[in-house]
Amino acid sequence: MGLCPEGVVPPSRENSRHIVGRTEFRRHVRFDGGNPGAIRHRHLALPDSAGGQHTSSFEQHLHHSRRGDGGSIMSSSEAASLMTGRGRQAPPTPNTKHPLRVFYNRFNPSQGWATFAILIFLLLIIGDSITVGDWVETPSLTTILFVSALIGLLFAKLRLPWFLMLPFGVVLGGVVVIWQSTSLAENQDSTTDGLREIFTRLDVWYAAANNGGISTDLMPFSLILISAAWMLGFLSSYLIFRYDNIWFAVVFGGTAMLTNLSFLPERFGSRFFIFVLIAMLLVVRMSIVQRHEFWRKGSFRFTPNSGWLTLHATLWFSIIVIVIAAILPLKIIVSQPVADVWRAGRTPVSSMEDVFVRLFSTIPSRMDTSGRFFGKTLPFMGKISFGGEVVAWTNSEYPSYWLSQAYNYYTSQGWIATETERIDIGPEILPPPSMDSLKRTDVVQTVQLGFDTNKFLTGGGFDWVSLPAVAESLAPRKFVVDVNDDAFDVDYPKDIQAFASRIRTQTRLPDASVTNGFITGLLPSDLLLVDIQEGDNGRVEFFTLQRKAPIAPDLVAWQFKDELPETQPYSMVSLVSIATDDDLREADTDYSSFITDHYVQLPSTLPKRVRDLAQSVTANADNPYDKAVAVQNYLRESGFVYSQDIDAPPRGTDGVDHFLFESKIGYSDYFGSSMAVLMRAAGVPARLAAGYAPGEAATNSNQRFVRDSDSHGWVQVYFPDFGWIDFEPTPNWPLQARAIGGGAAFSSSDTDLDTDPDDFIIPDEIDPFVEQVPDDPGVPQGFGDAFTFDVTPYLKPAGIILGTLIALFIIFQ
Repeated sequence: MGLCPEGVVPPSRENSRHIVGRTEFRRHVRFDGGNPGAIRHRHLALPDSAGGQHTSSFEQHLHHSRRGDGGSIMSSSEAASLMTGRGRQAPPTPNTKHPLRVFYNRFNPSQGWATFAILIFLLLIIGDSITVGDWVETPSLTTILFVSALIGLLFAKLRLPWFLMLPFGVVLGGVVVIWQSTSLAENQDSTTDGLREIFTRLDVWYAAANNGGISTDLMPFSLILISAAWMLGFLSSYLIFRYDNIWFAVVFGGTAMLTNLSFLPERFGSRFFIFVLIAMLLVVRMSIVQRHEFWRKGSFRFTPNSGWLTLHATLWFSIIVIVIAAILPLKIIVSQPVADVWRAGRTPVSSMEDVFVRLFSTIPSRMDTSGRFFGKTLPFMGKISFGGEVVAWTNSEYPSYWLSQAYNYYTSQGWIATETERIDIGPEILPPPSMDSLKRTDVVQTVQLGFDTNKFLTGGGFDWVSLPAVAESLAPRKFVVDVNDDAFDVDYPKDIQAFASRIRTQTRLPDASVTNGFITGLLPSDLLLVDIQEGDNGRVEFFTLQRKAPIAPDLVAWQFKDELPETQPYSMVSLVSIATDDDLREADTDYSSFITDHYVQLPSTLPKRVRDLAQSVTANADNPYDKAVAVQNYLRESGFVYSQDIDAPPRGTDGVDHFLFESKIGYSDYFGSSMAVLMRAAGVPARLAAGYAPGEAATNSNQRFVRDSDSHGWVQVYFPDFGWIDFEPTPNWPLQARAIGGGAAFSSSDTDLDTDPDDFIIPDEIDPFVEQVPDDPGVPQGFGDAFTFDVTPYLKPAGIILGTLIALFIIFQ
């Protein structure tokens, strides 16, 4: 017989066992040399089961395979089929694959499970960076990221258009978010009760967001994190395994990573290097997958190991690049025009940050920063802590408080600094003169801050500053009046309520043009009509009133036009009060409407027992000063306890009411807020001031050292002609003496300073911040300047990742 011709695969020994009459087959079947792909035959008789002979199906098939005149011919594959017993008359072989195997084959990604594994590692490092921040209570973000990525893979393999799959994935994510949110509810009696509580809290939060209020409920932020985790995992996986697009995962994942890390201490920055490493591996992996697909279409041969060898080389190259980038020194030089463009472009972002702080005001700060400047909101928070490092050095013969921000609008959740108008000031631009300068004197003060900032501290009524700056003056209050509903009038001043009621008594309002003149003619002299809104029927539904601005501005905050570098001093002239107690007792009580609009305001929801307490405490006082002293002494001497280790007021309660009647323990924000609210309830204008106490006095000198622990809140009470006067209701802080060169050592610290204070006022000769407050050697000060990486926390996850990669390599090998 010899060897089989090319293209003919002889039957195997195992298959030949199924052939009856094997010897006869070999003797009667020969290969046609002229046609190697076919077999000629003679009449072939095979024994049947009875020992007789019949014409076999094999012979019949050969007979019907005649091609032309050359005889009966059939292909080698057909012959092999008959020889192995798999003829056309044999029944078909049933599909015996397991359903799970079918499901696996159906959803097995063409990009490979290695791509999915790298994506999961990428998502997990993002989830870990958010989890270590411990911002709010959430279900496991890593679990949500993994499940959402798996769902995204399954959806990518379904043969349905994207405009159906993406909305369905979002809806499914919404169901998961709502289901997970029930674990955040305080009422765990049933799922229905938990969901009802969640939606109620969301409604309250939305009302605060829509009305400019404060929210101390962090549950909405938890829902935002859960939703963002689902969308990141789902869309990243869907786009990768449906469209081979990795950039959503890399770009949006990196944005989320950097945003989170920007609010964390720099020691957490090493996680970003891990993210970059995994992102580079993902990019290379997808490049390999796409190249393999190109090779398949071109019929190129390659081994599965080639992709892993490339990935292995990329891993080491990426590690080398990241390590070099981390240890190189970094110095960024930015020109002033570029900085100006950056600030201008960042203005919308800054406004969004203000809204974020207002709605999520109790999210704790994780930054290792010295110094504290106060924003537009001051919520009632829980536990706080401050360090003992020096954050400012001052030189002033008057031991004044250092004011950062004054708050005028009280809510049950905390304080808000409302809309302001900006006034340019500087060495050659003086602020408008104050009308309340009685018994005030000019004091030159020098301040040197131990950190970079664009905000600055003032020591009293402001008159001049040595650097270009902007002062924020409180804007007149606006009142929106609903012609058909008086529900919102309850929080307005009495004269506004009376005017709105008078307008509503009109049975029919004219058209807008007439209404404008009609309302203006009825307005008091200190009010302006600024807007009218008509309904669909052409009738007026709302109109907006605004109080006229005062002649002298009411300054509440200050900031430099350019960022002030660390330890660069600035000087200012402050108008400090030297009024005596008798001077203030004899002060006038004729307050302007502008003052009462802002500084006697209280929410209608304030519990009645707070107002009753104010009347009780001030019952024996016949003037605003004695009322202020009575409230101050009540808070300092009635058993209230100072502590920074407290719980935040329960959700839905008024912060001041809870402090005065329930907890009776808190820090300066609570004592100051309580005094301001009680003074307002007694009819005396007051506001909460925030900044720093005067600090610790150096021996035989006008210099003071202000520490981080001197961060403080106190009360300012308004006296016509005399202006704002400071009061101290917090028990363990000394009372202020309004005298030049006098006063106590206003500091919460009892540590004496031995350092010569003269060293702290000559920045060209010595840098006090560097000498007195050295950087923490355990905390890196920047990615490029110092790279301190504690590898211990990453040994376990690194081992898991390495072991998984090795296992995958062995499997594919």
